[in-house]
Amino acid sequence: MGPCLSETELISRFFQFGIPDHWPTQGIGDDCAILEIGSTCLAVTTDTVAGGTHFLPDANPYTIGKKALAVNLSDLAAAGAVPRCFFLALSLPQADAVWLEAFSRGLSEEARAFACPLVGGDTTKTTQIGDVRAPFSITITAIGEAQKPLTRQGATVGDDIWVSGTPGDAYLALMLRTGQWRGECNNYLARAMDTPTPRVALGQFLSRHASACADISDGFLKDLGNILNRSKVGAEVYIDRLAVSDDLSKRSMNERRQAQLAGGDDYELVWTAPVCEREAIWDYARRRAQEGEAIALSRVGTITDSGLKLLDKNGCEIENSFFGFDHFAQ
Repeated sequence: MGPCLSETELISRFFQFGIPDHWPTQGIGDDCAILEIGSTCLAVTTDTVAGGTHFLPDANPYTIGKKALAVNLSDLAAAGAVPRCFFLALSLPQADAVWLEAFSRGLSEEARAFACPLVGGDTTKTTQIGDVRAPFSITITAIGEAQKPLTRQGATVGDDIWVSGTPGDAYLALMLRTGQWRGECNNYLARAMDTPTPRVALGQFLSRHASACADISDGFLKDLGNILNRSKVGAEVYIDRLAVSDDLSKRSMNERRQAQLAGGDDYELVWTAPVCEREAIWDYARRRAQEGEAIALSRVGTITDSGLKLLDKNGCEIENSFFGFDHFAQ
């Protein structure tokens, strides 16, 4: 048996085939593939979620349906795309009508909320190992249309670094539910973990103002790192400038920083933008608040030539000991 690889190493080593594109793309390494088809730009993403990996054993199938589509819509948001349709590949241990009714209801509600119809897919039964069948697995491919698509490339030295929402809440919910941290998971935290809101409208706004963008699925620092790697730049990040929820603010500093910086599963956006776009971005936040749909936006750092430096509220550098989620990490 050979050495174990990270997700990034696995993809770069084995799944970049070098075949010429019939439809021009930006290559592998972003939240979405951007396909140029004539005068149209399509953003295409595929995500798999699985029982036991992305969901706790007692997860409500209704929220599973909503979240399975939401994580794909979050990728479209990071590309600044308008959702257009999706495909569903569903692997189940059995065709349980009660489970399927709840799952379908959650999936259809999310689809209707973002005008993103289901147009095809596949169903199959999961593998049986001995007397036990493997848990469910859901793969969705979502397609959006983007006039000015965003990728993880494009950040330049001097750009601001921004984050939406209050990253870390979903991780806090997980730690409380699994008993790894002391306390009770309240309704707010449960919603943050079970039914995240993909920032589709924000992504479409940012397509006109941001230089690079990613969604926060594996942890803020890891997903910011994806931007830095694709753009070949570095960053200074003032970690205490991240917006924090009331629940997370009550935790110890170590727990708060672990959740905010490396927790993942937030499906917020992290992006870079030129300094000249600051007022437009703040104005967007003010308009959303006036419309009764307030969204926290935080300007947390600056793009630099190289490296990643983490600073506290006093400007003192702190050690980067935070690592995001990796399916194949040891």
